[in-house]
Amino acid sequence: MQFNTALGFIFISLALMCLANNRRRFAKYIGIASIILGGLTLIQHVFGVNFYIDELFMRHYITTATSQPGRMAPNTALNFLLSGFAILTMSTERIRITQILIGSFLGAVTMGLGSVAFLGYLSNVETAYGWGNLTKMAIHTAIGFIVVGLMLILVARYLNWKTEQKSPSVLLPLILAILGFTITICLWQALYSAELYITTQYGIKTKNFVAEGILVFGGLFSVVIAIAVWFAIRSREQLRSLRLAQEEILILNQQLEKISYLDALTEIPNRRSFDAVIEKEFGRAYCYQRSIAVILLDIDYFKAYNDHYGHQMGDYSLQQVAQSIKNMAQRKTDMAARYGGEEFVLLLPDAMAEDAEKIAAMTLQAIADLNIPHEKSKVSSFVTISAGISVCVPSADTTIKELIHHADQALYEAKAEGRSRIVTTKF
Repeated sequence: MQFNTALGFIFISLALMCLANNRRRFAKYIGIASIILGGLTLIQHVFGVNFYIDELFMRHYITTATSQPGRMAPNTALNFLLSGFAILTMSTERIRITQILIGSFLGAVTMGLGSVAFLGYLSNVETAYGWGNLTKMAIHTAIGFIVVGLMLILVARYLNWKTEQKSPSVLLPLILAILGFTITICLWQALYSAELYITTQYGIKTKNFVAEGILVFGGLFSVVIAIAVWFAIRSREQLRSLRLAQEEILILNQQLEKISYLDALTEIPNRRSFDAVIEKEFGRAYCYQRSIAVILLDIDYFKAYNDHYGHQMGDYSLQQVAQSIKNMAQRKTDMAARYGGEEFVLLLPDAMAEDAEKIAAMTLQAIADLNIPHEKSKVSSFVTISAGISVCVPSADTTIKELIHHADQALYEAKAEGRSRIVTTKF
């Protein structure tokens, strides 16, 4: 490896580290340095000039046969030029998809040129890693450019993921296609040059169609692989989109189910939710022969309240009353729900009549403490409620409908006796 080659690899490594750590300004300067190094060396090779950069920092002491002492191979210089342009393209403050594609394209070409040189050493085809009598790319240099090309592609994908949170589905197939075509064309050129050299040097005409076969089948293989990978990526994206859609539908269904069990106005459980819970608790009470209590609550003279204050104030008072009743359901098994209109219900599993009466009294007092004005009430100047309690230990003949019916009858008696009071029924 020539000195400038090692220097170029140091430049590229530092630039890649700067890009990965968001030091893009430094990466930009290093990329320009790599372009200058590779570009000037190529100009020296192409035009036969000498800028005296090959032995600028140290004199050449390697005894391996070379066209110019200390000068890197032209394909090595080309790779540094391409790598520098890739780094320069991706070192702007705002990364766009076109820059990602260009960086990936140049990385794939760099990786392809390195792969061709490496395969040339493995197959003993000198034209794959050397151009004429000029300096030849070393095998470890070829491996280095395979790694550099791969790192350029990975950094491009990382930068794209960092800005867009996803990579375009065409990126990987495009990289594979470019890599495949680069390797194919370079190998074809190397084998064709070898055949041409044998014909020119020794007068032996060789036409074994190996070079043409590599060109045709390598190109077709690159296209097929790129298309297959693109279909695989698209299929994965569609499956991922389908999975996300299913998860969103599941979440929406759960939210809808939750909403369907809540009263929209008061935000406490509704009649449907109460029916589901009482069925479970009633069955448990029958199984273990435990007491169960239901308290039906009704706001006194609520129609008169709505007529006088308006439905907006009526809704507001319902919300306040509902929250006070909800606070009475203090145990995990207790439940407060809106039964319908201005009616509410408290379900108290494992509660005796005395317990239910105590909670009902606390509820009446909590509503009175709200001090909601009610000028049209005949029992108070504030909003009040009446309560009907039904308590039982279920037997084989007892039904939920019967339990609620007794609570409703008790509530009717409380209203008939003057409202703002509690009536209990045990059966």
